[in-house]
Parts: sequence; structure tokens; C-alpha cells
Amino acid sequence: MYPIKKLFLIILLIVVFPVFVQAMEIRAFVDKTHIILDESVHLTVSINGEKAGVDVSGIRDFTVIPGGTSTSVRIINSSVSRVITYNYTLIPSKEGRLVIPPLTVEKDGQVYHTKEIIVDVSKNPQNDTGLNDIFVEADVSNPNPCEGQQIIYTFKLYSAVQIANAKFQKPDFSDFIAKAVEGNRSYHSVIAGRDYAVTEVVYVLIPLKAGNIKIEPAILTCNAVGRSNRRSGFPSGSFFDDPFFGLGGRQLESRHFKTPGLTVTVKLLPPYAEKVKYSGLVGKFKVKAEIEDKNLEVGDSTTLKIMIDGTGNIMDTEEPEVKVPEAFKVYADNPEEDIHMGPDGFSGKKIFRFALVPLKQGSYEIEPIHLSYFDTSRGEYEIISTQSILLKINPSSEKGGETDKLNPFSATETGNKPFLKKQKVEFTGRDILPLKEDPDALKNRNEFSMLRFIIFLLAPVFLYFSVRASLLFMREKDDPASIMSQRAINALKKAGSSDASKEEFFTWLYRALVSSILSIAGVTGESLTCVEGSGIAGKDRIGKL
Repeated sequence: MYPIKKLFLIILLIVVFPVFVQAMEIRAFVDKTHIILDESVHLTVSINGEKAGVDVSGIRDFTVIPGGTSTSVRIINSSVSRVITYNYTLIPSKEGRLVIPPLTVEKDGQVYHTKEIIVDVSKNPQNDTGLNDIFVEADVSNPNPCEGQQIIYTFKLYSAVQIANAKFQKPDFSDFIAKAVEGNRSYHSVIAGRDYAVTEVVYVLIPLKAGNIKIEPAILTCNAVGRSNRRSGFPSGSFFDDPFFGLGGRQLESRHFKTPGLTVTVKLLPPYAEKVKYSGLVGKFKVKAEIEDKNLEVGDSTTLKIMIDGTGNIMDTEEPEVKVPEAFKVYADNPEEDIHMGPDGFSGKKIFRFALVPLKQGSYEIEPIHLSYFDTSRGEYEIISTQSILLKINPSSEKGGETDKLNPFSATETGNKPFLKKQKVEFTGRDILPLKEDPDALKNRNEFSMLRFIIFLLAPVFLYFSVRASLLFMREKDDPASIMSQRAINALKKAGSSDASKEEFFTWLYRALVSSILSIAGVTGESLTCVEGSGIAGKDRIGKL
């Protein structure tokens, strides 16, 4: 039983604890803001969390009748909250613009206040079409962006009644790169004393041209659930409410809504006159450079990592210009991306890696790497740089200081046949034999017998297999693959010897691995980078290792 109790306690802490630690939220709203003198208003005070004291003694223009309290659990955007609702019925004492003053709510010694609510009371009924029960809005975060600057387009649906069958038709963002932000944001907002369920649909837009760009209206169609005389302690209206539950036979009314059109004025970027090449990035960015090892031997390899991160069109980041000394061979790897999109647009990082192999000993410097971008917060170009990197290259311990003869294998430079050199084409003048115009050149030939003809045909085949068999049994094993294979075996023996130290063990083990990979390629060499190793030991050669 103890494990079951423990599991129950963990679940209780996970589910219930976040409910009670959330921030205090208090809302006061009414079901109607226009009534006649004989009608009443339903007032709701909603509190997230535990119970609190609500003071309604300040209400003078209405007779207040308490309607009790209720408790519920609300789930919005995967966030669970406990909601305590205090219900009141308000009977107006006169006509005119009556005021429900800010109500005082006290909890744990702290005092909170709600917002003031105005209720219009008249003698004669007014035409209430219910159009204010649902309305829509659309706006952009910045109507005057620069070229390449991302902006946020937000569509909002406000609903004070329950709706069903909502269908949203987005504008045609033909002059933008448009990407919808996953997951619609839902929350509640009190507007003019009424509680609305608000649902947001968000798009990240990047303009493709300068000038005035029009965004056509967004359209929403839905069915509004007809009003009921039954009082409810909760406001209705969620973007995805299903009218199947609790409608009580109420009718559905078709509604159509359209947002006003918007105009975005895209400004040209100012002229660029810096010496550093402009990257095309617009936003806010940082650049950082790291190297795996600063002290190397000739023939060793190290990795230079350059990371660019920030907010903006990070996906357009191109490979930065890296000035590496000529004493190094450089092998670029495929860039790595970690880009995500949220309510503020695109953000993330892009990582570039370069394998460096030193060919000569000495001290070298990798110059600072510069990144030029347009800073939208400052409205001007910004150039940021990394720190310079100093490298110390020592003579190769294996070559005994002979560094000039080192020629590391490069799989990326020469393809599948790394050491097959292209021969120079020469004209010999013997590709076409001279024509014999003298009739005496034509001589009769004796006919072959069938046996001689068959022997003549089979002779080349027999000769081919004889030569091939001789080569297989008699040729010496002096090819590069055999040499590197034998070198790998010798290195493994030295690594496994009892008198080998820890450092010597790893040195011989590394040489055995390099020699094995080069034997697969059928070439000789002394060092190898990760990129070269991957090119040799492909999917069709992994089994040979």
C-alpha cells in the first residue's frame, strides 16, 4: 500500500500544487450592461485560488442579493487553475447610468480592487441585437518595419456568449513570408464590465519588398448560441466550445465578422558603407567562436566552432568568412540549426564547424570573425566580432620533425578515387592508319577450320584467366591497402604490449584506427580528420571496419 500512497501523493503535488501557487487574479463582470428598470443584473466576482472576502457594501445604486459561491477547475493553454465564483443578483433602484464601484477583496492581509462597471438602466426596452456579444480585432506589432524585419500579426476573437462551428479565413499574406505560430492562446478579459473569452491567432510576417503593403481583412464565421433565461455563474464563449453539451435546446444564430484591412509601410534599409560584408540579417544577434584545442602537433586535427544566435531572420544566416592561415587545411562541416518560433517571432542559433589540420609547425593566429547585421532596436547597422584565437603547432612526434613531407588524405577533395590522377592527353598521330590505295595490298587469306576458329576465340579467355590466377598467387602484397592493414596490425600489437604506458596506448590505438580506415580507401597516409573518415567509411564500407 505504501507505494500506492506515495504515487498518489506525487500525483496530488503535480496536479494540485500548481493551482495554489499561481498569482492572484480577480475579475468582476456582469451579464448585461443595458437593462430596463424591471430587470436585474447578474454580478460575478471570480477569484483564482483560495477563498477570499468580497465586500459589496459599496454598491449603492442596486439592491444586492447574494447568490452563493461555486468552485470549478479551469484549463486554459494546458494551465490548470482553481476558480472560486461569488454570485450576486443586482436589482436597480432607479434609471440612468448606474455605477457598480470597485469592489474590495481581501486575502491573507492583502487588499485587491476590481474595476468599475457602468450599467445603463432605462424605462423602455432597447433594441439589443447582441452584436457586441462577439467581435473581432486584428493588428500588427509594428506598422513601419524595415526590409527583412519580422513583425507579428495577431487576430483576436472576443466572445461573451457560447459559440460553435467557428471557421477562420486568414488574409492572403502574398507579400510576406508568413508562418503561423502553433497553439492558439486563450484567456479571459473584462471589457466594459463584461467578461469575454479571448482567442488569439498569431502569424510571424517578414516583408518581401519595401513600400506600402496591404493586409486584407480576416474573416470569421460562427454560430452564436441563443440566450437563455437560465442564470449561469460562468461566462460562456470559447473558440472551440462544442454546443453539444448544455445547450438546452437553444437555437444557433449564424454570425459573420470581418476585421478592418491593415497597411504596413516597409522602409528601405539605409545605405551600407562598411568594409565588413553585410550578412543580410535583421534583428538582434550575437557571435561566438570556440576552438577545441589550441596546442597541436603537425597532422593532428581540431575543430573550430562558430555560433550565431539571436532574434530575427536567423534562418538566413550564411557561412561566415573565416581567415585561417595557409599552414592549415580546412574542412567545413554542414551547419547545425536550432531555430524555433514563438509569439515574438523567429529566434535560435546556427552553428558552423570547421576541421583544421596543421601542416607546418609554428605559432599562428585565427583573425577575429566579423558579423554585420541591421539592429532593429537601434535602427542602424551593427558590427560584432569574436576574439582572435592563437594556435601553437608543434612538430609531429611520429615524423620526427619532418613536417614538409606531410600530405594528409582528403576524401572531400578527390571523391571516391582519391589518388587517381588525371593524365595529360597527348596526340600521337597514330590513331588513324594510312589508307592502302594499291590493289596489290589486297591478298587472299586461307580459311580457318572450325576447330582452329574455336581455339582462336577461346585463347584470349584462357590467357586472361591464366594471367589473373598467376597474379593472385604470385604477386607480392605491396599495394597501399595491404601496407596500411599491416601497419594497423603492428600498431595494435604495440598498443597491447605490457610495457606500453597509458599515453602510448592511446597513441598506438589512434594510429591503428587511422591505418584501418586508410586501408579501406586503398591509400597511404599518416593522419585523418572526422570528415575524411566519414567519407571513406560510408554505409557501404562500414562492415569492413
